[in-house]
Amino acid sequence: MTRRSLAALFITVLVTLTGCSESIGGKAIKAGGNVPRNNNSQQQYPNLLKECEVLTSDILAKTVGADPLDIQSTFVGAICRWQANNPAGLIDITRFWFEQGSLSEERKVAEFLKYKIETRAIAGVSSIVMRPDDPNGACGVASDAAGVVGWWVNPQAPGIDACAQALKLMELTLSTNS
Repeated sequence: MTRRSLAALFITVLVTLTGCSESIGGKAIKAGGNVPRNNNSQQQYPNLLKECEVLTSDILAKTVGADPLDIQSTFVGAICRWQANNPAGLIDITRFWFEQGSLSEERKVAEFLKYKIETRAIAGVSSIVMRPDDPNGACGVASDAAGVVGWWVNPQAPGIDACAQALKLMELTLSTNS
């Protein structure tokens, strides 16, 4: 290699290294670590801590008018999902609880998505009801409970009162009886 090609290689490496490096301020912490927990959530809302088992499949099925033998869990994690088949058709049910979330953040997202939003109290807890422009009548409810908890009922065919079902699921979730 000539001096000229060595110099060009050195400059290329130097430009690449400096162009791809960036310093970000702050302190790295493990996910979930050093984050203050809502320690009062278990006393105030004992059903929230049951995650995806907050309501049994039988209760979910009954609430959406489905046969308890015709409901199945399709995902368990930060968001819990089920599918149920009632006489009007298939219904997708989604539950979420974000311990570090907030009702105001859920409202901002719903506003951004241009959902119709109604403010109300459910079991005495500040909540919103969200209705997207969906021909099948999907409806979601989010409540300010030790973070933010929510239910979505998404019928796959029109003719189901998804809001009444989502509201009932939220009432059952916010119940202080465990």
